Amino acid sequence: MLKNFRPQLGFWIALCSLLGEGIATINPNTTLPKTLILIFISVLFMWLTIYLVNMRTHNGKLFTHAIKLTWLQKALLSILSLFFLLNLVNTIGGLVSMSHSTFKLILIATVAAASAGIFEEYLTRGYLFNLAQRILDYYHITHSPLLIASLFNSLIFGSLHLMNYIFGGQALMATLQQVFYATCVGLLFSAFRIATNTIYIGSILHFLFDWQIGITQDISDLMPWSSVMLVYLPIAILSMLFIMTVDRQVKKQKMTLIQQ
Repeated sequence: MLKNFRPQLGFWIALCSLLGEGIATINPNTTLPKTLILIFISVLFMWLTIYLVNMRTHNGKLFTHAIKLTWLQKALLSILSLFFLLNLVNTIGGLVSMSHSTFKLILIATVAAASAGIFEEYLTRGYLFNLAQRILDYYHITHSPLLIASLFNSLIFGSLHLMNYIFGGQALMATLQQVFYATCVGLLFSAFRIATNTIYIGSILHFLFDWQIGITQDISDLMPWSSVMLVYLPIAILSMLFIMTVDRQVKKQKMTLIQQ
């Protein structure tokens, strides 16, 4: 069992992801030469993480070929895409603010967003998604494997944001909100992962979601819980509905999920 799960590879993937994202979180007061060195090291970690995860996950594929979406799945995916685009309004405002910033600050924000997109997606939607699949396969659990794998990686993805409270000094309530909406967004990215049969599409979308000057502050503001629920709870519910329809499709058509 442990041999099939290859925990040592998972350790290196997690280590590369956490170290790489930590290195990519550059203080704006850092000198430009040191900033460039840290960016170079971070890029090396990005490449290594992608390489290791692709080696473990059959280059990020869940199916031999991308699934053919039904009209219902297309409708759900369209609504989810619309939700995502509406959430990018904040990013657009951030990009406007970024245009008035210094070159170094723009560079730091871009690298921080890219590292979040790559390290977090390849760790959670890549390795952890695949790990959940292999555990389910080992125990012969065939009911809703994609939904279970999506919930597994999304809950871990959300919980990772607790580090902002533990190590970053962020307020507890703001952190709990971040854990909640990160979990919901994790389900959204899981839906995109399944629909596109890739990891890198979600990685690009994650980068766009985070690409703003505010990412350099590493502190999340507290929002009204009603607003958080109104925006992110529908995303989680619709994402799970989409994933459930794919699970039924896989079972009905006797499709085989790729596992290593």
